[in-house]
Amino acid sequence: MQYIEQFLYWAGDYFILSMFFGFLAAYIESFIPALPIMAIAAVNAAINGLVPGFLVSWLGTCAGVISVFLLVKKLAHLDFFQKRKTKKVENIIYKIQKSQFMVIFLFYTIPVLPSSMMTIAAAFCDINLKDFVVPMLFGKFLMMFMASYIGSDIEGFIHSPLKICVVSIIVIVSYWMANRMKKDIDKIYDKRHRWE
Repeated sequence: MQYIEQFLYWAGDYFILSMFFGFLAAYIESFIPALPIMAIAAVNAAINGLVPGFLVSWLGTCAGVISVFLLVKKLAHLDFFQKRKTKKVENIIYKIQKSQFMVIFLFYTIPVLPSSMMTIAAAFCDINLKDFVVPMLFGKFLMMFMASYIGSDIEGFIHSPLKICVVSIIVIVSYWMANRMKKDIDKIYDKRHRWE
């Protein structure tokens, strides 16, 4: 991670280059979960500013997660992936089947939860891309925004209760919006299937 951070700071002198490598670092993290995505998002925001840093981190990590999801879904029948179907992955599969939207949203919102396992578990389920992407996008939106918000002004965040309140409000509003969007998409999906 130290080399990635140094490289991003070096690229910071060239805005387009720093945006490209910021996107690439966030994208690669989906394939190498050992890389700290929160640190990547914070460094992107510190170098490129809050809004560009947040957008490049969010788009990069979402593109990476979707790529991993589609790849595992396509190759799930292979022995390599079947061996990775550990007890933890099976537990997550059970949780997804029990409360799909909420579980996916929370796994991608809360940094301490193993989101890479969620991606693999979701790919093993019967869940389709549409039902997976909506809560994942909103969950990642929150995680990346919080990391970028803090990373763009660490000292200011620590000393300002108002900024802490803003992050809390964003969490609540984003969850409400994500849930509403899922209901709207389900209505459209049901209507289409009724006419087929």
